[in-house]
Amino acid sequence: MYKRYLHKILAIILLGVFAINTIPREFIHEFAGHHDTDDVIHHHDGLTFSEHHQHCDFLQIGIEPYDLVVTTYIAPVQPVIWVFLPLTLPETSHVAYFNLTPRAPPAILA
Repeated sequence: MYKRYLHKILAIILLGVFAINTIPREFIHEFAGHHDTDDVIHHHDGLTFSEHHQHCDFLQIGIEPYDLVVTTYIAPVQPVIWVFLPLTLPETSHVAYFNLTPRAPPAILA
């Protein structure tokens, strides 16, 4: 009984974490009800500078993008000199035996 109840709770938690991590941050930020930046507005002709500037930090929260790090490893190389000796085969010869009798070796009869 408790096992099925805990499985449902865990499934809901995992679904919530999956949904929050897959939905774009800008979409979630639309429901916050505040502006991205708050500046002090000066009514002057031309450009103005604001001393007070606050930027919403919600869009900065998240997993950093994956940066592929490529490293090269140069193995120390040492020359190897292979010395192959010529293969020596024993000399074989073929001798025909013409003086043998056409008789088989003795067999034991039981």
